[in-house]
Amino acid sequence: MRSLSLRIKFIIGTVLLILLVGGALGLLVNHELHNRFEEEIHKRGLSTARYIAEAAEIPLITENKVSLQLLVNDYRKIDQDIGYIFIVDPHDELLVHTFGSNIPTQLVRKAIEKTPLAEHFVLIDTSEDPTYDISVTIQKGALGTVHIGVYESVVRNNVQGVLMRMFPFVLFILALGVMAAIAFAAAITRPVALLTKSVQRFSAGELNEPIIIAARDEIGQLATAFNAMTEKLRSTTVSREYMEKLIDSMNDVLIVISPEGVVQSVNRAYSELFGYQPSAVIGRRVEEFNEEGAPLCIYSAFTSTLECGPVHGIECSCHTASGESIPMLFSMAVMKDESDRPQAVICAAQNIKSLKKVQDELRQKQTEMEEINRNLEQIVASRTAELAIGNEGLRAEVAERQKTTEELRAARDAAESANRAKSEFLANMSHEMRTPLNSIIGGTDYLDSDAFTPDQQRCLTMIRQAGDSLLELINDLIDLSRIEAGQLVIVKRPFNLPDTLERVILMLGRDAERKHIQLTLKTAPEVPHFLGGDQMRLQQVLVNLISNAIKFTDPDGIVSVAVSSSDGQGELTPVTFVVRDNGIGIDPLKFNMIFESFAQADASITRRYGGSGLGLAISRKLVEAMGGTLQVESLPGAGSSFTFRIGFTQHEKPAERLLKPPETESADMTPQDQTLQTGATKRVLLVDDASENRELIRLLLLKLPLTLDEAVNGQEAFTLFEMNSYDLIFMDIQMPVMDGYTATRMIRRLEEQTGRKRTAIVALTAHAYEADILACLEAGCDDHIAKPFKKKTLMQCLSTHIRGVSYE
Repeated sequence: MRSLSLRIKFIIGTVLLILLVGGALGLLVNHELHNRFEEEIHKRGLSTARYIAEAAEIPLITENKVSLQLLVNDYRKIDQDIGYIFIVDPHDELLVHTFGSNIPTQLVRKAIEKTPLAEHFVLIDTSEDPTYDISVTIQKGALGTVHIGVYESVVRNNVQGVLMRMFPFVLFILALGVMAAIAFAAAITRPVALLTKSVQRFSAGELNEPIIIAARDEIGQLATAFNAMTEKLRSTTVSREYMEKLIDSMNDVLIVISPEGVVQSVNRAYSELFGYQPSAVIGRRVEEFNEEGAPLCIYSAFTSTLECGPVHGIECSCHTASGESIPMLFSMAVMKDESDRPQAVICAAQNIKSLKKVQDELRQKQTEMEEINRNLEQIVASRTAELAIGNEGLRAEVAERQKTTEELRAARDAAESANRAKSEFLANMSHEMRTPLNSIIGGTDYLDSDAFTPDQQRCLTMIRQAGDSLLELINDLIDLSRIEAGQLVIVKRPFNLPDTLERVILMLGRDAERKHIQLTLKTAPEVPHFLGGDQMRLQQVLVNLISNAIKFTDPDGIVSVAVSSSDGQGELTPVTFVVRDNGIGIDPLKFNMIFESFAQADASITRRYGGSGLGLAISRKLVEAMGGTLQVESLPGAGSSFTFRIGFTQHEKPAERLLKPPETESADMTPQDQTLQTGATKRVLLVDDASENRELIRLLLLKLPLTLDEAVNGQEAFTLFEMNSYDLIFMDIQMPVMDGYTATRMIRRLEEQTGRKRTAIVALTAHAYEADILACLEAGCDDHIAKPFKKKTLMQCLSTHIRGVSYE
């Protein structure tokens, strides 16, 4: 019998499904309609019974059965769905009814027995037609009870009427479903038939013609997958032929065994070595060759490989077809699929007849060597006495080496001491060079006034620019010395990257504007805002690269800064910074030279553009210290592009560079007290061992309504603090007698012990590195100003910590 096609099966299945759903829906509708009509009959019957009970009260009281009979007959005629009406007295005696002469006694008795309540609705099962009986008492049963009956056939007829009206619509829906099933079946089976024909061609070995199905559904995906499989099979067929040729060209025996233990294939070397044709072995089980000397005595090794894994170095003797015994060395391994299920066991065997011969020769040579060794023992014994004499010389050599070790240890200690001395020297040099610069730069800020003549203003500008250049050179030299001495400290703290970038662009924007250079910043959307790393060193690298780009770019040029990030490995997120310009460019042969200290690509560049040649050297070393790399791409006249990438940790919120100043006494003052212009005076303590620094700050604060006390060391500052109350303390760090760290800690301890309100302490010091800032904060300072400082910086600090001070 021919099986049904997929199309017919789909149509039949769909029609059956429609019929099944339609039948279930019909049963549900029938049940719901029956319940609805039954509920309607209950409501109508109960309403009618109440009317009759109310109307029957007077006839019952007057015992007027004629009126009572007329009453029930009239209601029976009005509602054709009512099967009967009868009234019984309180003793359940039948008074009036609509049954006529043939009274159904059994029905009346069952209706009276099932009426325990004032109003009752019950289905009475009779032999003819089940009946719904609705009963209502008259005067709470004192005058009797009214019974109204509706036959269950009335409900059935109403339900059937509704269903008959719905039947044409159901037939129409069924016809639409059948037509839709036919259409869907055609749409589905047409590409399936095309796919079937292609599979038949594929089974016949025709692999070159692909399946063309335009559908994008599962059938189309199946066709695409089938085409991909055909392409892979085509390439696999070529690869398999290549592998078969390669395996047949091997000199070692190769046997493939299925997981069930059936030999699947052997190579050419097997037939040539043992003299058996492949057909004599392929298809046989390995346990058939378990006897000693058989050409495949590997059953135990086969089972061990399947159970325990690969085996190596199995040695046994095998007989060829001619009866010759050949020693063989077997190795076995399991080949598994992607699901880790065994696909086959690969057995490789090597003829070790020649190796055995060599081993026999080696054993013979070993025997000869043992004889020679016995002779050597006698020679060794005679030499031992001679060696004992040489041991004395070795002892002397050991003692000399111990002496050398002690000298090396002393040299190491001296080197470490020199390294510490160098670190202290660098710190002192930074402090000593910044301190006089503070007076120069601060003094020019103080003298900067419109009262000077243009020549005097130009002179002040030259002094200020020279001071800034000298400060930049000092910073570069100190940084380079720290790096080369291994004293560079990378401080990793949370910071806001967009704020840092905007601050750098704002800082260098004026230089770009003066040269009419367009300076742009582009930050990719995926770059995180809040990172963890050394913000100050990152800013220093960006300033060096961007300032170089501005310096070596001609007017009306472009300098762009681009920032992007990529997916990181582990906890670090790589962020890439690119600084490009269209300036003079660099010869690629001189890329290594520009990263050397005090070096530039051309001596003429120094004469034309200036600079110490330290910026790029320091930048590369700083980037490498932060775990990144700095690279350059450039051509002469085509501009330059400097790229560096650093890995940062990500943070959820920004971190302030310095701690927020705690509330001081000024925070509790009324608005009238905070306005210095009304005559209120604040008290400030200045602690610095350099008289010129104290004089400079005194001059800068001279016009402000402040009372300024001065101390030359930490001890004097603590003594003055014990006796007075201050709104702000400017604290130098490196001072004689007592340094600023100690004085700050003692002040904070005194505040805790006495309950005094916290006084704002600002570190005013030449120690300007991030590690120095952290040390000041840890000692108890609220803020930090690095020397040399500008007047604006000092006034901004005052307005931050003392309310009402303005630096306008």
